[in-house]
Amino acid sequence: MNELINAAFSPTVMPATILLLVVALYWFVAVVGGLGLDLLDFDFDFDGDFDADSTFDTVMSAGAITLRFLNIGELPINIWGSVFAIAYWTISMLWQSPEETTAVLAIITIVVRNGAVALLPTKLLTQPLRGRFEPVEAEQAEDLIDRVGTVTTAEVTPRGGQARFTGAASPLLLNVRSAQTVLAKDEQVRIVDYDPTAHIYTVERLNQKEL
Repeated sequence: MNELINAAFSPTVMPATILLLVVALYWFVAVVGGLGLDLLDFDFDFDGDFDADSTFDTVMSAGAITLRFLNIGELPINIWGSVFAIAYWTISMLWQSPEETTAVLAIITIVVRNGAVALLPTKLLTQPLRGRFEPVEAEQAEDLIDRVGTVTTAEVTPRGGQARFTGAASPLLLNVRSAQTVLAKDEQVRIVDYDPTAHIYTVERLNQKEL
């Protein structure tokens, strides 16, 4: 155990260890303390449109392409950073020299080398996550007209009730009222109107022919 701790806090591994501890602390606070998981979710917008000379524009555009290739900005930075921290620490621990150097320049070179190498497994491990964190825009009330759902309360009357409908991100439990008759639980209904003042949807029974 002491050997592991000594190795983790050796000069060439210490930066990776500190990064891993910071990431571990973040997730601990996120889970136990209820911290929002988007705290470190910065918005990287690389559009390559810069108001500068062509050389600077080319350099910056190339940098944006590189960051996208590494999946930075393609998924939350807290997820990417966690994967990178684990890969960086693992490589630093496995790629230790039997004789630890004390030269500052050599230490910096090894630290940078390990970080650069860690980008490859980070790229490979985060690749399957691309596109899974795209924000889903909230659906407008008008978009739900004609949406089919199921009554979840004991009944839906002209005075009120609730029904569940499929949504873009997750099921929607909406306050509804019947257009005419009383609707029983588990009946299939269709949204026909929306009252923006009361925030209530009007539904009607779905005909068997439409099922």
